[in-house]
Amino acid sequence: MGGHSLVRVVGMSSSAALEVSDLRAIDVAPAIRVLAAVGYLVGFAAQCLWWGWPTDTLLIFGWLTAGALCWNAGQPWCRALLWVRDWGPVLAVLVGYDYSRGIAAHGLAPHVTGMIRADEFLAGGRLPTLWLQQHFYDPLRVHWWDVLASAVYLSHFVAVPGVAALLWLRRRERWSAFLRRWLFLTIAGVATYLVYPAAPPWWASVHGYLGEHVERLSARGWGALGLDSTGPLFDQGEALANPVAAMPSLHAAFSMFLAVFFFPRVPRRWRPLLFAYPLAMTFTVLYCGEHYVVDVLAGWGYVLATFALVGVVERWWQHNIGITDRGRHHRQTRRIPGHHHRVVLTGRRSLSPVPASRPDLPPRRNQTGRGVGGARVGVGTPVKIVVEKKAEVILCG
Repeated sequence: MGGHSLVRVVGMSSSAALEVSDLRAIDVAPAIRVLAAVGYLVGFAAQCLWWGWPTDTLLIFGWLTAGALCWNAGQPWCRALLWVRDWGPVLAVLVGYDYSRGIAAHGLAPHVTGMIRADEFLAGGRLPTLWLQQHFYDPLRVHWWDVLASAVYLSHFVAVPGVAALLWLRRRERWSAFLRRWLFLTIAGVATYLVYPAAPPWWASVHGYLGEHVERLSARGWGALGLDSTGPLFDQGEALANPVAAMPSLHAAFSMFLAVFFFPRVPRRWRPLLFAYPLAMTFTVLYCGEHYVVDVLAGWGYVLATFALVGVVERWWQHNIGITDRGRHHRQTRRIPGHHHRVVLTGRRSLSPVPASRPDLPPRRNQTGRGVGGARVGVGTPVKIVVEKKAEVILCG
């Protein structure tokens, strides 16, 4: 396509191979990309107006895939294959998550009163959801905060997948770290739903656990947004979902996950803005009767635990494959039988000083007395081993 080729070196990771073919280094025909972008926006607008905002996992990933194809318009076709390879397993996990929530609904009896008592204790005797609906809910009029709450609630379904898709297109090295934490957080939430089903405020109100009525308001502002047709799609998705999966709140968890992930990567003056989204999501799930305060706090706790645990595993892995300084030192030195110290096997200097030989011991020879290339060397003599990797060029397009 356009006479350009994608170069990949065997032995390199897929992300490193893609860095070789930087998007900015490929001359893409501007007209093709503009035409593809316009067609994508028109198609997405038609989807929202006629069939509703996408909330189904397969539909969302269909639009993400179409967006990636439009972004890569005019580039080698093998980039589309890389998208399928990288995102196929992710899609399988998330589809399994959707269906597992429905299975969890048919398990243990849901916990109801525990969250109510906890919220009353935290709020001084009255549920925050009841207080918010008493002060902000007007059954005769849809206010701007109702519209905002519905928009924020809907953003949960596309925010994290959309950010992941952008990272795949622009920052592949960050995409892998993002994906590991996202999937771990998702699986941890599903596991909790299976062992600890918990009912939200609207469910507790319907089944008579609350003395006052709680209205479910998450879809109230869709009409004002012109998304009336979203309701049937959302109802179909709710049929597969678990109505007693309130603990933890993944709405609160995913929004905080985005803020925590990008916190060290943005300038300090912009960092407070990162938390505007999780705070807006907190107001939304409480006001709309979808979650309790303890559900939100649990979701935030899951985020912190996810970053801590995945970070530990990543550092352990990097150490063992030799990415860190300690890992490189471990791989570049070996212990020889009969010698009391590690000896350097490569010419690269490690940050941790390790003597190559004992000055108080006479030099020893190996059994043959010969080293690399036939030279006589002692056991304590540093030996530089050069490993050459064969490079293969793959041309596609």
